[in-house]
Amino acid sequence: MRVCVASPYPLEMLKGNVVTARRIASLLVEAGLEARVSYLWDGEEADVLIALHAVKGAEGVFRFKEAFPRGKVVSLLTGTDLYEMLPGGSRIGHQVLGLVDRIVVMTESAIEVLPAEVREKVVVIRKSLEPFELGEVRTEEKMVISVLGHLRPVKRPFATIEAVSKHPEWEEVRVWQIGEALGGDSERLAREWEKRDSRYRWWGGLPRNEGVRLCAAGWLTVNSSLAEGASNAILEAMTLGVPVLASKIPGNIGLLGEGYSGYFEEADLEVVLGEIVTGNVDLKEWVAEAKERLGLFSREAETNSWLELLSHLNY
Repeated sequence: MRVCVASPYPLEMLKGNVVTARRIASLLVEAGLEARVSYLWDGEEADVLIALHAVKGAEGVFRFKEAFPRGKVVSLLTGTDLYEMLPGGSRIGHQVLGLVDRIVVMTESAIEVLPAEVREKVVVIRKSLEPFELGEVRTEEKMVISVLGHLRPVKRPFATIEAVSKHPEWEEVRVWQIGEALGGDSERLAREWEKRDSRYRWWGGLPRNEGVRLCAAGWLTVNSSLAEGASNAILEAMTLGVPVLASKIPGNIGLLGEGYSGYFEEADLEVVLGEIVTGNVDLKEWVAEAKERLGLFSREAETNSWLELLSHLNY
């Protein structure tokens, strides 16, 4: 079986979708399949195209089906598909959902977003992490809060420093922002925050291993997104044993579980941070709760799920 895993972004970009495409291809290769990763569809023959992002990956899907009408297509939906473009009525996205043979989502909650007529095609495959090298981790005396993820409005990247800045008495707190500035005035705002509050540092876009090391060195990581598919940064923190404070949205609940203690509602981030800073929260409890979920996102479990899906496609 020849499988092409198509990223909606060029492979040299530091994007979560690129990381995911590479991971899936490597899982299939390890399992003995002939699999490759490409930007959209590379024009080469394949039995199956696994295309990430129904909207941004649509061009590759259409070209592949035109060239190989009998080829099978699996659409792997991402966060912006599920919580922005498809609910917003993307015509191209809905065309892709109707055309493909299977639709993959990473959490059960994502199924509810999809039109009823395509739900019979949906398969839930929980993601795992691409292995990373941690290396030497620096020891920090300060209360370092890491915020990992590219700076886009939907991620609310400055929510943490906005909350911290209201409390000059939190002298030991530091906020490390890690990720490329991709949307709106993100770069300008990051530079302004560095000047406005000495506790804030923007590291910019970093290679994955460096970002992981910074997360591991921290005291807490925050995910303040308004919408997520399934955050690599949260899974990395869970694996590292770093406490996660996360917005209570479907994508985050899909990773951390419905009963996880470390959620906040949109307006409550400052309040919850205050409880943490003053020692009124047992962060070890959060770590233990997250650790109990890790088995759901193992590399073996993801591999088996993909192999089962591919074995059920008719050729």
